[in-house]
Amino acid sequence: MNVSNVLAIGTAITTLAALTTLTILFFQTANSALYTIENNDSGDGSGDNDDGDDDDGKWWEDLDLKREERATLKIALNTLLLGIASATLFVPMTRVWHPSKGLYDRFNLGVLAASTFMVGNIMFVSFWNSANFAAGEEQENDNNNNNNDDDGNNDDNYEMDEEELLAHHRKIASISSLILALAFSAISACIYHAGKKLPETGRHPDSSSSSNSNSETTKTSYAQGKSAAHMELFYEIWKVLSTCTIAIFSILFLAACILSLGEEGERRREEGGAINLIFVLLWMIIVTTGILVMGRKILGETKLNGELGLGILSGGTMYFALLLFVVFVLNVNVEDRPGREDGAGLATSFACFFLSIMYLAFSLGMYKFQDSFIGGIIAEDDSSRVDDSSSTGDFWRMKDEIGREAVVEFALKVDRLIQGLD
Repeated sequence: MNVSNVLAIGTAITTLAALTTLTILFFQTANSALYTIENNDSGDGSGDNDDGDDDDGKWWEDLDLKREERATLKIALNTLLLGIASATLFVPMTRVWHPSKGLYDRFNLGVLAASTFMVGNIMFVSFWNSANFAAGEEQENDNNNNNNDDDGNNDDNYEMDEEELLAHHRKIASISSLILALAFSAISACIYHAGKKLPETGRHPDSSSSSNSNSETTKTSYAQGKSAAHMELFYEIWKVLSTCTIAIFSILFLAACILSLGEEGERRREEGGAINLIFVLLWMIIVTTGILVMGRKILGETKLNGELGLGILSGGTMYFALLLFVVFVLNVNVEDRPGREDGAGLATSFACFFLSIMYLAFSLGMYKFQDSFIGGIIAEDDSSRVDDSSSTGDFWRMKDEIGREAVVEFALKVDRLIQGLD
């Protein structure tokens, strides 16, 4: 079994396992939240709906969800988004391993490697967002005390309260997200190393159009000039976009840290939301810094990894836009009560929404001009090989000339020596 088949099987198994796990978590969490809401509504015994005012009001206002119920529904939404993100990986997978249309080359492997890496980062963001930083020793002690009071007689009939149930769901979601994040990161590293072993010209359809003869020198020069112009344009756009992204997340991180102080910040810290947001923003700063450096090396003079690098930047920006959209959805302020708004979370949500649109547009532009980029890289690689070969030929010609001069000089010295002996 070759490397391609092993990667295909490993990527498919990881993606299907993620989809299965996230689907189960989604239905369990959603059913638990809906069951809790239904019991609370029936337990209230309110017959307000008999007044005939339901048409005038909004059903979500009459519902009046508690904090625990809202948090549980948000966890369910989180798992749903993760499942959708994992399912989208089948698109770059089919571009590589489709029986008739698939192409196992450096560019497509770069796209797949970056896609799986960014899905892994979406899982990491979910881990930071779901981690229960508010659950401390007091809650564990209360649970232990409650269990001890039962004297072991009612263990089978014991039901967790809303706070304990929320902590349980957050723990399961955070652990699952962390495991899936590590799995996707490992698959991404394997795909990246497999792509580096392929030849630079790969098997891309446009690679056959690169010049290999003197009759197509004009086409080569045109491809290099066109690619250089596109590269320079996207390089300047990338510098502005990535730098602004880091600046925005840095400002949001500082704002979240400041707003976590004081009495209102203490309430948010007790609920865990403020600390979750701080870790999410810190992680986004790290990820954005990494793709900033990678993008500058790929679009800059070094042209890091050639076609593989272009695929990494194209797929990475597409799924980074998806990552930003997930952060936007997870931080939408669903609180309807005055004085309960999370300013840092709301600002993060809208900032991620607009950044998501910008990175999506950048990624679509990369896909649109990928033929120009790849053709320019191939032509540049061919010309560099020609220059190397010509310089090598000049070196050997120079060496031959020096060798001939040395032989002639040696012969003259021998002739003089013989004449002296005579």
